[in-house]
Amino acid sequence: MTGTSVIEIKWNAIGKSLMRLCLAFGAGFFILALLNRIPEFKLLVQRSTWIPKYIGDSVAFAVGMVIIWRISQGRLGEYGFTLARRNLKIKLSIVLGVILGLMGILLDHFTELISGVNIEPAHPYPLTVLNVLGMMTFQWIFVGIFEETITRGLVQTYLMNKLKGSVKIYKWDFHIGSVITAILFGLGHFGPHIFFGGSWLSLAPHLVFATLYGLCSSYIYQETKSLVGPILMHNVTDGLLYSIDYFFY
Repeated sequence: MTGTSVIEIKWNAIGKSLMRLCLAFGAGFFILALLNRIPEFKLLVQRSTWIPKYIGDSVAFAVGMVIIWRISQGRLGEYGFTLARRNLKIKLSIVLGVILGLMGILLDHFTELISGVNIEPAHPYPLTVLNVLGMMTFQWIFVGIFEETITRGLVQTYLMNKLKGSVKIYKWDFHIGSVITAILFGLGHFGPHIFFGGSWLSLAPHLVFATLYGLCSSYIYQETKSLVGPILMHNVTDGLLYSIDYFFY
């Protein structure tokens, strides 16, 4: 069951949000592109795949925080940096994170499952202590902080302030700013999917999955105005994706 209320779109607001998103994540990819020109760095990345993830997201996070600080004039609470809410939807965030994490695992190994071939790790890397700690701390702790700050905090907050109207999906009302943020989040996975070795064949399903995740995270943020739930949900989803991979080594 779907429906809509009167929707007021401001394309300049969407364009400005897209520009900020591209500026933040583009800075991360630009730094990685420069580093990849160094043979020693390329060799390091082959052995420790978590290193470029930290670098790229750290740069994007830093740029995003500068933009948030500037446009909010230091009022970070207005952009999701707050715990002063009665219901942060912690349980819902964890449950959705587990469900989406399991869905992502099936998506990563779908072709192997239906073809009956041996399942291989979707995200292979040498299992050294440093690599395991580096990847697990990134996926279970930091990825949500980095990426949700930029997408939900920076982009969605601005779009929800500038746009009007909602889309009803089943019994949930999604602010149009939440929907657009989710779509931008999904499309934004095009670059990372290809950059980190994903195949063109699996691109479309991963973009759809990322958009579905974006809708869930955007709804949590829309209802709580806090980044706590989206960060927790993001960490659980990605943490499960990479942790379950160990069973296939």
